[in-house]
Amino acid sequence: MKTIDVKNISFRYRKKDRPVLNDVSFSCEKGTVNVLIGLNGSGKTTLIKIIAGLLENYSGEVIVEDENLQSLSISERSKKMAYVSQKSGFIDDFSVEEYLLFGTVNNMKFYQSPKDEEKRNVLNCAMQFGITHLLDKKLSEISGGERQIVAICAAIVQNTNLIVLDEPTSALDIKNQHAVLSIIKKIAKEQEKTFILSSHNPNHALYLDSNVLLLKNGTIVAQGQAYDIVNVETLKTIYGEDICYASDLEYKEISFKD
Repeated sequence: MKTIDVKNISFRYRKKDRPVLNDVSFSCEKGTVNVLIGLNGSGKTTLIKIIAGLLENYSGEVIVEDENLQSLSISERSKKMAYVSQKSGFIDDFSVEEYLLFGTVNNMKFYQSPKDEEKRNVLNCAMQFGITHLLDKKLSEISGGERQIVAICAAIVQNTNLIVLDEPTSALDIKNQHAVLSIIKKIAKEQEKTFILSSHNPNHALYLDSNVLLLKNGTIVAQGQAYDIVNVETLKTIYGEDICYASDLEYKEISFKD
């Protein structure tokens, strides 16, 4: 079952500019992780913003759970997808717990407040992400990396079938990168949530056992399973001839066990 179907998307910021995206099409099945890979300026963030409903005036269609994205109100979109940007906006006077609870309002009436069930869901998600010690702290009191984890946690709390993340590990140390990717992988499998995320590290796609969309100059040049796409031969089309396997290096790379 398709969660999202992106059809023939083309986009330019100004009429005189070259297209940032050119006839991009792909679909994502329920319960899959889908990783956008490409150089800076390849169109990853623009594509993510279109999927999240932040950019209009594009040609083509984005169909989310059988409904055209452009026909949905902001409230309706919030019930279908959660989105985390590279630099999420925060209200610094909010506590972490208040910010996470704010992620539950998409399923409430305007006069309602979070109930015990929502509070339990927030606590459970905070435990999963290892941030219960931050719940009472104000957002202004935590680090940039901790904020990024909080934002991703809030997206999970929102409880949508589609979760869209723009470079979710960009501000994280390698331990927290591994932790966040592990949670994404687990939630996709166990809760059948669909993830679309961008990354500058092709190894993340391999770890997530994801589908990959390889972007170059606003066009998808390869797509498929990570184990078919993430190899030196294919990635040379993006990164050039100097890319190689870690086994070919003169030093040993450091990573985490699954």
